[in-house]
This record gives sequence, structure tokens and C-alpha cells, in this order.
Amino acid sequence: MRQQHVLLVGGRGHELPKATALGLRYSMVQIPERVSEEHAAAAAHYAVLDYRDLDELLTVVRGWHGADPFDAVLSFTEYGLEPASRVAVDLGLPGDNLAAVLATRDKTRTRALLDRHGLSPVRHRVCTTEADAAAFLHELGGRPIVLKPCSGGLSEGVYVVESAGRLAERWALTAAVAGREPVLAEEYLTGPEFSVESVSRHGRHEVVMVTEKLTTAFPGFVELGHQVPARLGSGDREAIEKLIVEFLDLIGQRTGPVHSELRLTPDGPRLIEAQTRVGGDQIWEMCEMVSGADQITETFAALLGLPDPPRIPRARAAAIRFFSRENVRIRNVRGVPDAERSPGVLRVVCTLSPGQELGPLSSSDSRQGYVLCAGDSTEDAVARAEAACALVRVGCEPLAGTPAR
Repeated sequence: MRQQHVLLVGGRGHELPKATALGLRYSMVQIPERVSEEHAAAAAHYAVLDYRDLDELLTVVRGWHGADPFDAVLSFTEYGLEPASRVAVDLGLPGDNLAAVLATRDKTRTRALLDRHGLSPVRHRVCTTEADAAAFLHELGGRPIVLKPCSGGLSEGVYVVESAGRLAERWALTAAVAGREPVLAEEYLTGPEFSVESVSRHGRHEVVMVTEKLTTAFPGFVELGHQVPARLGSGDREAIEKLIVEFLDLIGQRTGPVHSELRLTPDGPRLIEAQTRVGGDQIWEMCEMVSGADQITETFAALLGLPDPPRIPRARAAAIRFFSRENVRIRNVRGVPDAERSPGVLRVVCTLSPGQELGPLSSSDSRQGYVLCAGDSTEDAVARAEAACALVRVGCEPLAGTPAR
């Protein structure tokens, strides 16, 4: 029997052992920043290029497919989602999720679609100038707004504007990330923030986990930690699940994971944004640990006609906390082995090192590693993660002219 062969567009590599465990061969297209000799050695074919250049991508993968056919095309990384779907369409293979990708990659499209269907109403304005944002702020009576790039990621360029006096500063920060694109301004939503991890199979959707989130205070939204399962009453969870399933139908989600972010406001859940991929920050791993749902393996199985893998939870709860120093010079780092031996700790990743100079915490990529813990309850997992983080003692000094945090 012929061994099935999948094409992967980008990714951090955690999907590769899952493909191998299913008995699949894989080929991979990767950007230079994420090249891995180990991944390349195990691949049937491996190319390094900017896969957002569709002409170059298609030239390469058409040649591969002609000589060694693929059975499906997938991507589990943000900027690979659209190229993977377009390749699937071009080659006539499973993996086309283009409608949902296009509806979510551009946040203005997401808002327009929600508006047309009266789902999850959030006041917003697409702004090409700072004056547009000022007019929107005035329209809301001076209540806070959020500025964000239309197609950004990693929380980069997302800032709250608390008052008109802060607009010029925050507009400049967001516009620098947005580049030539417009900036999306939205009313600031109050209430706790959550993400929702779902998996779809041929247009049928299932919410598998709701995740609590911890982020930086105003003015940014860089994520400092997560914990699962979210502590929600049954009514709130039902409202969240209803919103997400309706949204997934609306965007035309077909097969694969979706990571949706929302706030539970006094008026009910309101969608912030969504991406047709697994949650980053090891959320995909915590979801698998606690629910047993392996969104990546289940996506492979659905596209290739394989049986669903069994769901076997390995922990009652999990939590992650990130190292997030900013505007400092690192003098020394102690206690990492102590943190690794702390109760419930599954992994410590720490990239802090003596002499390192850290600028502002401007995005998820600015963080310096994490502690991942399991626990008997959400509260227990959080306590263990925070205790282990505290064992990593970092000596540092402020960089000249900046506040340390």
C-alpha cells in the first residue's frame, strides 16, 4: 500500500512528529528564519523560500507533485495558511480552506462579515489617517478605543488609546507596524479575555477548549500567560460555544483548527479576532493535555480519510507563564534548574542570558521563554506555574533612559 504524502507550508515543527506517527511522508516549504537541518533530513522534499510569493511556491510544488504526488496540503502557521489553501486549489487536493482564511486573515473583512450578519456587534472604523481615528474616538464620546494592524499577528502593533491626548503616540506605534495598510480602530471591550480552540471536519465544528488569558496592562496586549480549562459558568460557556459555532459557519470553515479570541463583556461574548490555525504559546499543547483533542493529528486524519485518534487527557489542568523582562540589561540568571524540579513543571524554556539587552515588550516574540505546568485544577496549575517562574531569579539593570519592568 502506498504511503500517504503531505505537503506542509511553513510551521514551527511540532506538526512533523504527528505526521510521522500517522505513518505519513512529508515535504516542506520553509522560510529562512525557521530552517531546521533535522526537519530537512526527514523530509521527502524540502525548499527554503518566502512561501508568500505564490508564483515561486507553485513552481516548486508543482514539480514535486508531478514526480511524487501529494495527498493533501496543510499549514498550521499564520502566514502559511493562504498559500497552503491556494496550492491545494491549484493541485486539486484536500486542504482548501481559502474562504475561511481570507475571512479571518484581514480583520476588516472579519468585522464587515460579522456586521452584515448581525453577529457579535463591535463598533469599529477602518482608518487611513490619524484624523480618522480621532473622529472615531470623538464619536464614542472619548471612551477608549483599540488600534490594530488589519493583518498583523503576535499582538504586534495593538494598543489601547485611553484618551485623545494619547492618540498621536499610539497611532504612530500601530501605523509603524501596519505599514501601507489601513489601521482598524475598535471600541475597547471590557471583561475577561479568553481564546477558544476548535476543530472542524468537513464543515462540522466542535469547541474542544476555552482558555483563560493573562495580558500586559494598558496600552498593549502582549500575552503573559494562559490557563486551561477556563473557569466559566455553564451559561457563559454555552454562549461562547454558540457564538463560535455560528462564526465558523459564517466564515465557511471546512477542515482544521481555529483559534478564536474574545471578551466576555456585560452584553455577552464579543469576538476580537480569529485565525484558522492552532493556538500559539503552547495553547495547542495544553489543549491536547487537558482535553485529549490533538487538533493537528485530527486535521491530518480528516483530510486523508484516516480514523480519528483516541482522545486521552493527560492532566486535569495546565498553565503557562512567560518570562517578560523589558528595557533592561541582564546581569545574571539563576534558578532555572530549581524551576525545572518544581512540582508540576513539564518544561522550562529560558532564553535570558548575561549581557543581553532587552527593549520594549512589543510583541509575543519579545518574550524570553516560559514555564509550562500541569495541575489538579486550574487554580493549582496557575499556582505551580507562578511559583516555578519565581524560582528563576534574574539580576538586571534598566537601560539608559527607559523604565524597567
